[in-house]
Amino acid sequence: MRKFSLFTTAVLAAGLFSMVGCATKGYVKQSIDPIDKKVTEVDTASKSRDASQVSDITKTNQVVDEDEKKLSATDEIAKSADGTAKGAMAKADANAKGLGDLRAVIANIDDYKPAGAAAVVHFGINKYALTADEKAKLDGVATQVGSLQRYFITVEGYTDQTGNAAYNDTLSRERANAVISYLVGSHNVPVYRVHMIGLGQQKLIDDGKGKDARAASRRVEITVYSAKPLA
Repeated sequence: MRKFSLFTTAVLAAGLFSMVGCATKGYVKQSIDPIDKKVTEVDTASKSRDASQVSDITKTNQVVDEDEKKLSATDEIAKSADGTAKGAMAKADANAKGLGDLRAVIANIDDYKPAGAAAVVHFGINKYALTADEKAKLDGVATQVGSLQRYFITVEGYTDQTGNAAYNDTLSRERANAVISYLVGSHNVPVYRVHMIGLGQQKLIDDGKGKDARAASRRVEITVYSAKPLA
């Protein structure tokens, strides 16, 4: 009977211990599960926040790269514009000097007198190209003005009476332009010192009668005007 009682007691103790153990495990599980869930939520939120920050940083870097490219392009444009502006200013300065000299000429026009007889170059029929002999005459004009300080040159183009008047007006200007191009291009005569006009078949030599008269009428007259140097 005593043995049975001890056995029963042992069985009850074991059962009670098992029940207590199961209750303890359940309690621990109930306590830990919310913590695990919270940790998981925090970890997920942290990963999401990190991903968002990485995305924001990437976008920021892209914006910075684009801004740097735009700044570089703007810098190149600014350099180009600066070079263009400097070139324009240099041209403007040169033009201003030329205009200043021309104004001085006009303001004192009565001081200028012909510096000798006009040089005359001749042309073939319907032609405005200069021959070697005619260029030699223009070389003499360039030598003459090389020693002058205050001067200007008039270039008057003419034709004979052959052909219509409109054609002859154009041809006379082309002949005058050929003379100016040679003086400016070959002898560096300032273009602002040259005054040109094409008069066509006006002022014919001996009214253009005869072959020789017509040949003499196909001409450009170059006159140099000079004034005494300013004190």
